[in-house]
Amino acid sequence: MIGYTTSGGYGWTVQKSIALGYVDSPYAEPGTKLEVEILGAKCKATIAKEPLVDTEPVRSKKAKAK
Repeated sequence: MIGYTTSGGYGWTVQKSIALGYVDSPYAEPGTKLEVEILGAKCKATIAKEPLVDTEPVRSKKAKAK
């Protein structure tokens, strides 16, 4: 074990499951591939650097659509 998750859920913006947590420093590099155990099942995971949300305001998107 190299860390633990603190929370998780489905990220509708990225259409994937997201888990937040802590890992030991040597494994914290963005792009590092890991396995996360969820309710006894092992799932593939990748360390992400960028926020996994859509940070562009809705108003800006509406202006671009016109």
